[in-house]
Amino acid sequence: MKLVKYSILPLVGIAILAYLGRYLYMVDGQLDLFRLCLVFGIPFGIPYMLLVIPIGGNPAASVTILVLNVVIGAVFGCVIAAFAAVRGIVYLACFVIKRLHRPVHST
Repeated sequence: MKLVKYSILPLVGIAILAYLGRYLYMVDGQLDLFRLCLVFGIPFGIPYMLLVIPIGGNPAASVTILVLNVVIGAVFGCVIAAFAAVRGIVYLACFVIKRLHRPVHST
């Protein structure tokens, strides 16, 4: 069950994001890194978004702060997504190596 939780699900989630998000982060056949960061960062960075809710003032300042929260959360989430992908690959490799080097019991 640990294999599914720590390796399979994060890697499948990242693969689905990459497949479905390619229409968002590919612009005229070129990779747009800011959009790539948003596509991978927002799902992983939602809990880490700085939730500063502006009260009062003009609406432009409120929208600016909310957009800044989303961008900062996306950057954090992009880093977290990269670590999740690396952790999933390493966990999967360790699992396979452990299974291959398991001693054979003869009866």
